[in-house]
Order: sequence, then structure tokens, then C-alpha cells
Amino acid sequence: MVSYDNLWSVMKQRKMTKTQLRIAAKLSSSTFAKLAHNKLVSLDVLVRLCLVLNCQLSDICTIVEK
Repeated sequence: MVSYDNLWSVMKQRKMTKTQLRIAAKLSSSTFAKLAHNKLVSLDVLVRLCLVLNCQLSDICTIVEK
């Protein structure tokens, strides 16, 4: 299982809204909804988020055990 809780923290630190981040990373609404529900997304999506937020993968997601 994966958690994107850190993504929302980084986003707030960068003073971005969810809509701004979604548009900047060129993500669909459904892909962004997957992030909000801690569902798996492609590595490409995570890389695009990292590029927009200027961070590393470990800054935005963590692997958690069920």
C-alpha cells in the first residue's frame, strides 16, 4: 500500500492548490482522485509531480504495510 500524505504537505509548502498542481503536472481528474485515495498511480505520474514540485519521490510518497 502507498501513502501520498507527504505530497499534500509538499504542495502546501509550495503554496499550490490541488487544482494548480493537477494542471501543472498535466494530470487527469481521475488520476488525481487516485492520489487523494492513496491508490497506485504510474511512475510517470509521480515523476511529473516531482518535477513540478522540485522534489524527490521519497518526498511525496511512502510505502506502508497493511
